[in-house]
Amino acid sequence: MAGTTYPAVRTELPGPRSRQLLERLDRVLISSLTDHDEVPFVEARKSDWVIDDVDGNTFADHVSAWGTTQLGATPRAVLRAVAEAQARYGMEITDYIPNEPELELAELLVRIAPPGLSRVAVGVSGTLVVEGGVKLAREATGRPMILTFYGQYHGEGTYLTAGVSTDLAEVTTQHAQYVAGLVFTPYPNAFRAPFHRGAAGPFDDAMYLDYLEDWVLVHQVEPEQIAGVLIEPVLGEGGVLIPSPPFWARLQGLCRRWGWKLILDEVQTGMGRCGRMFAAERYAIEPDIMLLGKGFAGGGAPIGAILGTEEVMGSSDLHLGGTFAWTPAAAAGAIASIEGLLADDGAALANARAIEAAAHEELDPLVERFEQVGDVRASGALIGIEFVRDRASLDPAPAFHRAVHLQALRRGVLGITQWGKWVYRLQPALTMPLDLFRWSCARIAEAVEEVAASPPPEPPSLLERGAPVEGGARRR
Repeated sequence: MAGTTYPAVRTELPGPRSRQLLERLDRVLISSLTDHDEVPFVEARKSDWVIDDVDGNTFADHVSAWGTTQLGATPRAVLRAVAEAQARYGMEITDYIPNEPELELAELLVRIAPPGLSRVAVGVSGTLVVEGGVKLAREATGRPMILTFYGQYHGEGTYLTAGVSTDLAEVTTQHAQYVAGLVFTPYPNAFRAPFHRGAAGPFDDAMYLDYLEDWVLVHQVEPEQIAGVLIEPVLGEGGVLIPSPPFWARLQGLCRRWGWKLILDEVQTGMGRCGRMFAAERYAIEPDIMLLGKGFAGGGAPIGAILGTEEVMGSSDLHLGGTFAWTPAAAAGAIASIEGLLADDGAALANARAIEAAAHEELDPLVERFEQVGDVRASGALIGIEFVRDRASLDPAPAFHRAVHLQALRRGVLGITQWGKWVYRLQPALTMPLDLFRWSCARIAEAVEEVAASPPPEPPSLLERGAPVEGGARRR
């Protein structure tokens, strides 16, 4: 785009002003928030898809408030709707006192939802709606067990961190309570698979359902005990894994055969992130229960939702809301966000699909250029680059990943990395201009090239990674 001003970093990171503010922050925040190696600056402002720090550095924003601001950092229509509803209603408990934004949003969700979803329960966050979805499946079936998949992330409520697999085990370290009622199987991964050490994909993800049917349901749990299947349509935190259409067809067949309720966690993938309003549409998934959070807020106020079939929710006695669930201001903001996604014949959704195509054009060649780039995956504006030590072993390379992230930061690109992981993630606003996205990919390619010239030493294994940063308090 002619006239585009690209981000630039003019100081060391953190810059002098950021360093001062981070020192002050560390004196008052819980110690788990005092490691700043992943984001070594203090934000001054955001606009659209660019972040400014307090030292005058600018970064292309590929975090999007962890995927919650699909229409850009400060979507004017959304913020205006929030402000107007807040001025009209103030704070209100929608669970107790109905209001027009609640009604309008519920009707809108049912109108755009995948077929069969006709009821809505209110929520305030992804964590809480996941717990609500589990409760609904158990209530509807009268069964105790939930089938879920290794590597997923469903929030950090006590029950979820205790019993539901997370993207990395240390998320639950020292505070997990091991609880009954859940059974696990690996999440489909076409790049690397259990019992295939060092072998390169693509793997047929039917093997994961073979394992479920031939081993889990034979040796661990009877299918008649399972109430529901809790699954993400695309694995987000665990590395942007995308199951194949045959996997979904077979899984849904198992659900119908055994009476399992399919609980689709669209907290991260919903509201356009995967190039359709819901990832369920893109991958032909017909859930009994669908969970919304993150992008459902659309950059407005926190909000979540559970959608369900008439069978699941039509006569439910469960209370799944809370004091802050669907405040009028949050509901008004969500309506404006959905309208923005649908505007101009879904231009934002089309741009997300164009971002996916551009990601493959710009990043796929890195797999051939660099031994440490194992795979590139994208679903709409949800992109992952998996780093490995070498092509022979395909062992994960978390140190290489971290180094690439830091080099990309110095070039003005802020993506998502987390200590101990080996997949670098990008989730820009769906409306990010394609030229800025391609510019970002080029800077990432430069970062990979620089790190590959002198790769950092990797830990002996993923279980021996040491502290995330010298002097850091987190996950020691």
